[in-house]
Amino acid sequence: MVLSLDFLGFGSKSKWAFRVLDREWAAFGIDIRRVDGGVRQILYQWAHEFGDSKDEIDHCLLDLAAWSGFLMLGPEIAVRPFGTDGTSKMKKRLNAVVNAVTEPEAEESLDAKVIKLLLAAKLADSGIEALVTLDRLTGCDSG
Repeated sequence: MVLSLDFLGFGSKSKWAFRVLDREWAAFGIDIRRVDGGVRQILYQWAHEFGDSKDEIDHCLLDLAAWSGFLMLGPEIAVRPFGTDGTSKMKKRLNAVVNAVTEPEAEESLDAKVIKLLLAAKLADSGIEALVTLDRLTGCDSG
């Protein structure tokens, strides 16, 4: 088949992945109506790149849902669903991405890609936007 329905987001695998993401985001208290299908599809594709088996993809999807959920909620509100320890771990991940930007030879991490996606989709919390901008992540200084 030349055109797969899964490519368009209508296949059972992507529907299942979208439900996983939506379920996790809803559990964090995120209004999932704000998240469009394109964001879901990209996260699903990235998860699919990091695993072949359903278990590997599930694990990656859950991690992407948590990471993106933290970025959408911001550090202050994220304490409710993630707890103090979980929020501290997410802040460390965020700091690692911000610090990696200063290393010109570094390959872009999946965490950085998710930040860029959420900033571009205007889903990132204002506290996250204050810490990191698309210009800073892409190395394009406006000053």
